[in-house]
Amino acid sequence: MSDSTPVTLQALLQFALPLGTSLVSGTPGVSVTYAVTVRAQPPAFPELYGGELALVSMDVLRTFDSRISLADVVRALAEAGVAAVAAQGTISGASIETAAECGVALLSLPADNSLTRIERAVNTLIINQKAQMAQRAMEIQRQLARQAAENRDLNSLLQVLSRATARPIAAHDDAGVLMAQVQPGIAQRGGSSAARGMVPGLPFGAFQNWLAREAPTQDGAIVRSPLGFTTVLKVEKRVAGYLSLIENGAELEEFDRLVLAYGADVCAIELAKLKAIAFAVEQTRGDWVQMWLSGRPGDDERILARAQQAGFNPQAPYVAAVFRAMTPQGAHIPLDSFLTLARDELARRQISGAAGAHVDVLVVLYPAEANAALSRVRRIVDEMRAALEARAPGGLVSAGLSHPATGLAALRESVREARDAVSIALELGSREQTTYHGDLKLYQLLLAVKDCNLDQMRRFYRDTMGPLIEHDERRGGELSRTLGGFFEANGNLARAAANLEVHRNTLVYRLERISELTGLDLDDPENRLVLHLALKVQRVLASIHDL
Repeated sequence: MSDSTPVTLQALLQFALPLGTSLVSGTPGVSVTYAVTVRAQPPAFPELYGGELALVSMDVLRTFDSRISLADVVRALAEAGVAAVAAQGTISGASIETAAECGVALLSLPADNSLTRIERAVNTLIINQKAQMAQRAMEIQRQLARQAAENRDLNSLLQVLSRATARPIAAHDDAGVLMAQVQPGIAQRGGSSAARGMVPGLPFGAFQNWLAREAPTQDGAIVRSPLGFTTVLKVEKRVAGYLSLIENGAELEEFDRLVLAYGADVCAIELAKLKAIAFAVEQTRGDWVQMWLSGRPGDDERILARAQQAGFNPQAPYVAAVFRAMTPQGAHIPLDSFLTLARDELARRQISGAAGAHVDVLVVLYPAEANAALSRVRRIVDEMRAALEARAPGGLVSAGLSHPATGLAALRESVREARDAVSIALELGSREQTTYHGDLKLYQLLLAVKDCNLDQMRRFYRDTMGPLIEHDERRGGELSRTLGGFFEANGNLARAAANLEVHRNTLVYRLERISELTGLDLDDPENRLVLHLALKVQRVLASIHDL
């Protein structure tokens, strides 16, 4: 006993106790000196020195005394000086309260585990930690292999790894697009099941930039990355993805290295299966969106059968969304590698849409069956745009949205509208937003006029807005901004004052000054049209740096 080094419950849960053991009372930092099994025959309690982990089977104890409860056992063991009790069988609330009252930790062991084997594993860890950690790593490998044989999904595999290492785990595909991530629950270091969900604050942009520069390629290599430690997943000698153990500046421990290596082998096999299934599905139904947009209108009837096979409803209205990614310097970034992400998002939201890559953009068709559907689609598209931008290292993603349309022929025009919406928004200097084609009619006219007679447009803008611009520059005023806020509120003074964060009287005074300076009465609808048009012209001229 004196040669043994105490270990914490956290270490026991991670390296020695059966997978699935949970801490129901106490803290994982409690130190344990040794493990002992409580027997059914007297003396039930072996010789105790203090600080032990007592292993209890209530079924066994009740063969000796049918009236005994776990709460009674916990109290007696606490008086004998044990640090923790691990019990098989149902753990009642009274037992948990007793453990808390007596100041001992209480753990729930999964059924069908030999207490003798658990005792040996715990004491082996205390006496020879290196050997026990290697044994636990082999258990993890066998559990991963069983999960894979049962066709569990990638998330399930990551849960095993996260539970074993007590660290968040993330998997990316070969393009650096996040496929899945799992983080331990709050009590994970005490052995409870891992909780799925996004790990907040992870530097995915920095990780993708790192992959572009120095992604690991050597089999089995585990290298430090912006996420922590990353290893490559290979399928038939080709990079299929990356597996990362999320660490915050800590060094990689040997056990974590073993688990990550074993996990990489099984996750690579899972990716191979996913790729094979995806390839088979695509071979069956084809990427009909790409085929449709790459073909001629006369081919629509031939494509329709494939589209219907993939779930497309030719009688339902759809909205076309086009996503385009660009570098800050204006160079296009291919989005075809994000096609899987777009389809996964449709599946996750249970949207019966369709997605395909075409030339330099990603095209997604969203159902728009109700009157209120367009506003919902706009929100979903903007969330998709933000998700793509987060996974396009250093890139800016723009999205364009069309009017609803029904049938492949009409949807060709919808895709063109969505493309035009992106192009016009880019021309106006709006790169990081979602733009609806229906909001751009006036800008389409102004951009056309600009190309025909730029001098006339400049003259109109200066004659109309010149006095306001000069006033604002001279006095540091906000008359131009006030005018824009007035029109955005559709002339509603109360709403405009609230949006501009000024008192209503202040707004009225500023509008009077605008009328005085421009000589245009804002109560006259034609004068309002002139001033509103001048603000639109201002944006067009600003896009060509011609103000």
